[in-house]
Amino acid sequence: MKKLSLVLFSLLLLGCGNKPINQNFAKLLKAKKYTVAMFIAPDCPLCKTLSTPFSELSERYPDIQFLAVYSGTHYEPMELNMYATETKLIPRIFRDYDYEVAGQLGASVTPEFFLLDSSANILYQGMMDDRIIELGSYKQTWDKLYLDDAIHAIVSGKTPPIKKTQPIGCVLEY
Repeated sequence: MKKLSLVLFSLLLLGCGNKPINQNFAKLLKAKKYTVAMFIAPDCPLCKTLSTPFSELSERYPDIQFLAVYSGTHYEPMELNMYATETKLIPRIFRDYDYEVAGQLGASVTPEFFLLDSSANILYQGMMDDRIIELGSYKQTWDKLYLDDAIHAIVSGKTPPIKKTQPIGCVLEY
């Protein structure tokens, strides 16, 4: 009985390891060498603020794939289209219906940014820049361009100078 319990416990532990990334998202990642993903929520004021600069960043790096990731089922496609139009969001929106990609990457808030390679390795995770001090409090000027610096580094064949920052945003409710 003890051996059976030990075997079952071992199988349980092995089964709880890292799952492979969502197959549809993995296919998108294979399209380019690097992908930048922004987790969004249409009702998040910070997402509304950062969607336009995210789109501008996508235009500066045409060899990098940019995606917006919406986790959940709270919004209809038309609402997501309206959000994209209102915020001038250019990158495609990936629908993560069951929070699978969010969970696999460890996303905790919106907006949260990820720089990934084609194998879904996280090269950078966190804030776009240092303009947000805390929820509801913004800087008039900012000088730390975390995401841009990370992208510039990988395009130049280097490692991003900062791999992770603590994101500030609306809680991503799983």
